[in-house]
Amino acid sequence: MWIPFSTPSLRRWRSNRSAVVVVAVAALLGANGARAQQVVFDPRNHLENALQAARQLESLANEAKSLAASPYSHLAGNSQSLRDMAELARTARGLATSVDGLERQFADLYPEDLSGTDALRLLEQSRGRSANARRTAEDLARAAADLERLGRGRGQRLSGALEASQSAQGQTAAVQSSNQMLAVLAEDLAALRVIMLAQARLLSEGAARDGAERAAGAEARRRYWSRPVAVPNPPVFDPLSNARN
Repeated sequence: MWIPFSTPSLRRWRSNRSAVVVVAVAALLGANGARAQQVVFDPRNHLENALQAARQLESLANEAKSLAASPYSHLAGNSQSLRDMAELARTARGLATSVDGLERQFADLYPEDLSGTDALRLLEQSRGRSANARRTAEDLARAAADLERLGRGRGQRLSGALEASQSAQGQTAAVQSSNQMLAVLAEDLAALRVIMLAQARLLSEGAARDGAERAAGAEARRRYWSRPVAVPNPPVFDPLSNARN
């Protein structure tokens, strides 16, 4: 029996060959593309990035250090001391510390015109001036004693502020310590103001009292010498009748 036999044609062989070439070229291109997409490690660039990150961390650390607050604070003691000093002025009992109070006191105890004042009123004014002088002097002594008491803690606050300033770890802490030293200085200035005001009140009261006493004395003398002169009555007997005897 005859079996037909056929060989591949030239056209089919060429077609198969072209397909193999296309597959090979695609494989080569794929290999080259994969190689081109690989990450390349650059040591120099990596080192520069690391140094930049370290510098940023150091900058943040320095900023945090500069913003660190001072652990020492005497705000409570300083505020209480200033309040106590202000209370000394408000509790003055002698010469008044307000303008309205001074006007009333001077009109009552240190008047300019005494012509219409009777003797009893002049005596009452003199006693009132003496009592006011005593209270004003007592205010000065009490202010000095209280300021001495308040000044005992001021040295401790100043020492604490100085130590905090020396051990300050940042700019903010140093500024806060300086402000605390200024607060102690403000206490000293407030104490000086209180004692100077008390002294000024005492000097003013003394000058006003001396002037009022001189005016009262002058008014008393004027009244005495301005009294009408009374002519004495003649005696009921004749003193000359027995003059020869």
